[in-house]
Amino acid sequence: MRPDDVAKAMGGGLLGTLVQTSMVYGVAPLLAGQSLDVAALTGHADAPSLLAHLLSGSVLFPLGYVWLSSRAFAGPPVLQGMLWAALLWCVAEVIIAPMLGVEVFSTALGGVPAALRALLGYLVYGATLGSVAGAVQPEDRYASHA
Repeated sequence: MRPDDVAKAMGGGLLGTLVQTSMVYGVAPLLAGQSLDVAALTGHADAPSLLAHLLSGSVLFPLGYVWLSSRAFAGPPVLQGMLWAALLWCVAEVIIAPMLGVEVFSTALGGVPAALRALLGYLVYGATLGSVAGAVQPEDRYASHA
C-alpha cells in the first residue's frame, strides 16, 4: 500500500461516513415520509457506538478498500467503492446484525425497509470512498521492470 493511497482512502472514508450518516438518518427518513424528529427519536445511538462507526468508516474500511479493491474488483473507482460497500453491507446484515440482536437483515429494526435503507447508506459511502480514493493500483504496477 502506498501512503498517498491510504491517506486519500481515509479522507474518502471520513467524508463517506459523514455522508452515509446524514443519508441514513436524515434523507432516507424524509423520503419514507417520516419527519426528522421521528427519525431522531427512533435512533438510540450513544457516544461509543458513534465513535466506532466513525473509526471503522474512516480508518478500517478504507484500509480494506485499498488492500482488496485492487485485487478483487474491476471497473471505475466509484464502482469499486460501491462493490466494497455492498460486501460490507452483506457482512453487517448477515453476521454483525444477528450478533447485535437485531436478526438477519435487520428484522427487529423493521425488516427489509431498514435493510434497504442501510444498503442505500453503504452504497453512498462506497461511491464517496471510491470517488475520493480513486483507483488503487497494485504495488507491482509501479515497479520498473528494466
